[in-house]
Amino acid sequence: MSDYIPHELLIEILTRLPVKPLLRFTSVCKSWYSLITNPSFITSHLNQTIASNKVNTQTLIIRHYDKNDKKEHYTLRRDDETFREQFLELEFPFKSAIGYFRIVGSCNGLLCLSDDLFGDMETAIIWNPSIRKSVTIQMPSKPQWPHMFVLGFGVCPVSNEPKVVRIVYLKDFWYNYKAPPEVEIYSLGTGTWTSVSSTAPPYYMVEFMWSQAFVNGAVHWIAYDKHVEGGSPNLIVSFDMGEEVFNEMMLPDALSGELVTSLSINVLGESLAIFKYNTEAEAETASCCIWAMKEYGIVESWTKLFTIDLPGSLKKTVRFRKNGEVILSLRNNELVSYDPNSRQIRDFGIVGNIRSFYVDTYLETLSLLKGGATVGEDCAVEA
Repeated sequence: MSDYIPHELLIEILTRLPVKPLLRFTSVCKSWYSLITNPSFITSHLNQTIASNKVNTQTLIIRHYDKNDKKEHYTLRRDDETFREQFLELEFPFKSAIGYFRIVGSCNGLLCLSDDLFGDMETAIIWNPSIRKSVTIQMPSKPQWPHMFVLGFGVCPVSNEPKVVRIVYLKDFWYNYKAPPEVEIYSLGTGTWTSVSSTAPPYYMVEFMWSQAFVNGAVHWIAYDKHVEGGSPNLIVSFDMGEEVFNEMMLPDALSGELVTSLSINVLGESLAIFKYNTEAEAETASCCIWAMKEYGIVESWTKLFTIDLPGSLKKTVRFRKNGEVILSLRNNELVSYDPNSRQIRDFGIVGNIRSFYVDTYLETLSLLKGGATVGEDCAVEA
């Protein structure tokens, strides 16, 4: 059939199709297989998917861990009025040794998983749930000395090549973390780790439950300078996945001197966002102030948007919705949607471990189509 369709028109048609029919079409003939698995076509399909996602109703991927069946559950839900009632549950083909994986980050339809919530890990996984492909990454050798590490995940903004960066802080004789850290980056294209420690900044990432935000081709973390006395020690450190260099960015004055563990970084649309948690006397979260950087890299564009004030209920701010509502986890282990204007809460019917909740935009892409290992079966369950 393609003999009668101009090649450019065929590509234009195929890039607008969902992933599943494209996977079937790879069996039509050798020329179609060669076309659809070509990196150039995969990139064109990705760009078309991203463009469509900006104007159409988004699909969200939601992860929670159920203590009853001791399983991670991944569901797809449209970010509209059908959010609660209609969803598709994906098969999760991996098993964590400690309950559930840390999701380092997601980008271009890929999720990076790390089995390290309470210790070291030997591997990380890059998973594309839409085509059931994954790549397992062997971590570099474990440091002999006591240490703390941070991971980051994103893609090169030019080639869309997935990359993982590992930042390791060694401890000195007095068990103080030493800076600058050791830094290595893994590129999926080469399949190797490369040291970039010479570019590492003399700052510290937040320990244990660190979060990242991938914006503008770079991974961003909250960091602090422990050597600042009486000043503003907090800042944002970023790692450019294309240039493979670190940069730094100032926080608004209202946040730069706060307790660094009360801050978390996230994404609002295509902008950086900061969550500032305020606690009660019992050290439980009472409220959360939301800040956004309206213009990337412009410190003066930091704007305080609103405060979520739910004493006795709020545990964590998880994600923004396209309609302006915010997805929250509550102390009763529920995942809910909060309207900052009306201050009303809508229940999703999702209950799980509070720290296991993860929500992000879901994209069906062909990333890892060539080179990724097939995992699981095509057995999504629709509700």
